Amino acid sequence: MEQNQLQGEQPVLDEAMLAELEAQKRRQEDERIHQLNALAISLTEKRKAVINARRTCGIEQIWLEDEDARDGIDDANRAQEGASSGRHRYSKPSSTGGVLRTDAEPDDPNKCTLLPNITGPYCEAGAASIADILLPLDDWPFGIGPTPIPELVAVIEAVKKVQPDQMVQVPGMQQPAHAADVQRQAEEVMEKAKKCAEKAETRIKDWLTECQWHGKSRRQIDDAANVGTGIVKGPVPVQKKQYVWQTVDGVQQLIIKDETKPVTENVDYWNLYPDYPACGDNIHNGSFVWERGEITYKTLEDLRGQPGYIDSQIELCLVEGPQKPDIDVVAAKPTKTGKDTLFEIWWFHGALEKKDLEAAGCDCSEQEDKYISIPAVITVVNGRPIRAALNHLDKGSFPYDVLTWRRRPGMPWGQGIARQIRPAQRGITACFRALMENAGLSAKPILAVLRGLLDPVDGNWNIYGGKVLEVNLGADVRDVKNAITSIQIESRQADLLAIIQFLLKLAEDITGLPLLLQGQSTNAPDTLGATQIVNSNSSMTRRRIARQFDDQVIEPGITRYYDYLMQYGEDEEEKGLFVIDARSSSVLVERDIQNQGMIQLLNMSFNPATRADPSKAYAEACKALKIDPKRLQYDEDTWKKIQENAAKQPPAPQIEVAQIREQGAAQRQQVELQTEIQEKAKDRQLEIVLADAEREIEAALVSTDKDNALTAAKTKLADTVMKLRTQERLSARKEVMTPPTEPQGRAPVGQAFQR
Repeated sequence: MEQNQLQGEQPVLDEAMLAELEAQKRRQEDERIHQLNALAISLTEKRKAVINARRTCGIEQIWLEDEDARDGIDDANRAQEGASSGRHRYSKPSSTGGVLRTDAEPDDPNKCTLLPNITGPYCEAGAASIADILLPLDDWPFGIGPTPIPELVAVIEAVKKVQPDQMVQVPGMQQPAHAADVQRQAEEVMEKAKKCAEKAETRIKDWLTECQWHGKSRRQIDDAANVGTGIVKGPVPVQKKQYVWQTVDGVQQLIIKDETKPVTENVDYWNLYPDYPACGDNIHNGSFVWERGEITYKTLEDLRGQPGYIDSQIELCLVEGPQKPDIDVVAAKPTKTGKDTLFEIWWFHGALEKKDLEAAGCDCSEQEDKYISIPAVITVVNGRPIRAALNHLDKGSFPYDVLTWRRRPGMPWGQGIARQIRPAQRGITACFRALMENAGLSAKPILAVLRGLLDPVDGNWNIYGGKVLEVNLGADVRDVKNAITSIQIESRQADLLAIIQFLLKLAEDITGLPLLLQGQSTNAPDTLGATQIVNSNSSMTRRRIARQFDDQVIEPGITRYYDYLMQYGEDEEEKGLFVIDARSSSVLVERDIQNQGMIQLLNMSFNPATRADPSKAYAEACKALKIDPKRLQYDEDTWKKIQENAAKQPPAPQIEVAQIREQGAAQRQQVELQTEIQEKAKDRQLEIVLADAEREIEAALVSTDKDNALTAAKTKLADTVMKLRTQERLSARKEVMTPPTEPQGRAPVGQAFQR
């Protein structure tokens, strides 16, 4: 009976337990939703702050004006050109002021609205020039090498000073060893580190090539040249499908593999909101970074069920529909309205508390408890966190690199060519419009007519060829000239053109980009030397930008790729302590500047005295001419055969002649060096004689017989100088001075014939 009661009470207990478990789950879910709402409010406040900060600092208005200047648009021609600029969604007030006319109406026939756009070509030329130097097709603006090990270098240098069979004791070794063995082991360690660095460099370059890093960097440079700020993001892990043909059981099959690889992406400068003003001029000094994007309803719906995404939050966003942002945000692309309205999606990069990340479904079990905040990436739609993930890099660094064309103090955004050339552009626009209006006024005279005395036959007062005017019968004039006269507007085209030429020169000076770099002729002489001078002067700006590219993009960006390789790389031989060598400014720019003299250096490399490698000089000369030297060289197999055949055959006559010429050149160089040494010795001898003569002159000045002594000293000095100079001229011809006539008799042995 009791057993039956127990058996009958068992379902009641199970239902109670299930109810308690359900209630506990609801409480946990409610607590999680509460935590998510609190996180959403906190993130929204941070987003509001940075959006307001960027807007109030004025950089957005500057970007709008710079984009208009690049596209050749101002307030006078906005009605005609604005629709084709891509930025017509913005309504900008007529607040430019200055010399530009902002009150001109499109239908006013007396006002010129044409704008001679020099800003766009300057921006394109500047970006193209920098990209052509920093991103060559045959080279990379960075290299990776092993970290120097001073201890190994010191060991190698020390053991070289002793005999190979001598026993030496090296710190870290348990027992002494032969010097040759120690040197060999140290060199093997350094060689292994070098090979690891080469493999790591190859791997990173493969990643960058797959994601078209050169193209992304060129767009970054374009944005930096236009408005002063260009942004890329990377490395970003992306799932990619790899298609590989493999032989399975003798049959070729297509194998599709899903692989995660790091990529680099472009970010529109309108869509990045750093922690300003806290970050100063470097976004990595801030606490967080926001990035804005747009997705469709279908894309957001497909995110449900994906790993890491919160389905309940996504469903709420789908029910709500696209919501307007709390603060109007200037987007990189116009946002549509209606059924196809895009959702705004935001990515937050920054450190958050562990409990907030766990509430968002992020697994933080591997994080140590000593960390109060953890670097993470939060995805937000409609103000709701829909995904939380740990930063894929253990260091927690932001994946963004901001390139500035010209720094702005205290701001992470730079100043571009469009802003630099703005004074010249405004002046040229004003002068050009005045020129066109003056041309129209001066081309057509102004007529002053006494109405009532003259009347047009056709009743039309407009002037045209064949116009007929009749004098009224009651008019008290007999000469038509007394009733009509013309007023001619003076043409000022020469003066205005002179101002325009001055402003064009000003544009070159303030941007550091001469017109010669744009393919346009200038007043410089048409000689190679003048071209080199202009190119050298303009290289100062390019050097500065190249150094900024190294500091702001190459070093931090490639360092993150190196960290990604160390963290996720599968090949242990690619891992080690490496150093990133950013060489945009030290190698690429200098090579482009020095390309004019590469042909001369190539010729000099054949001289053995220079100790230069002609093959390396040839490769550098090809690179200076934008030619890949590998396209012109033999492949390895062909070159080995040529070397083997050359070793079996005697040297060709041409080679022997070349060797003889090289030997003769070396001998001539040695003779010239000896002659130079002799000339310097004679110069020193002449200086000694002159110094002695000066002392004799000074002594004669204080002697009693000043005049006679001074005359004798001057005569002796002139005679000595004449002999030395004559002997110097004859020495080059290997001759000695002989007397013009031989006196009678012979001089004693060892004495001159003058005796």
